[in-house]
Amino acid sequence: MTTPDPETTEQPEAPPKYQVSFERLGELKRSATNLVAERRPASCPSRQKPDHELTDAQKLVDEVAEHCADDEGFIRTEMPVQEIVFRTLLARRNAPTLLGDLLYELTDRWATPVRPITLTEEGLARILDADTYYGFVRVPTGGG
Repeated sequence: MTTPDPETTEQPEAPPKYQVSFERLGELKRSATNLVAERRPASCPSRQKPDHELTDAQKLVDEVAEHCADDEGFIRTEMPVQEIVFRTLLARRNAPTLLGDLLYELTDRWATPVRPITLTEEGLARILDADTYYGFVRVPTGGG
């Protein structure tokens, strides 16, 4: 019996996960706080504060996630694909999310006969990996 050579044995690649990186947004010279604040539903308590008092992007993400579930207009089918992904991640408290779950949201939940969204996982990964606006990053995962 022979043992497989570890260099030639391919480990299955872990499914990719994505999230919004505040650090990446900083590299892009974009304010994570402003980007999230612009998407707060009217029901968010921080809407009562002046924008200059908003300093914690993660706190805003948590607030958006808590209040957007009841807001029917938070995600709309006519939004661009990247905006839908961004808002989906905000609604999930920016938890690393499987690419397949993001694709499902786009193609099964938000696509309509008037606005079909036909993407593959590879196509969506290319869109997210090439992003220079929303700060999407592929989250490092372990093999297998």
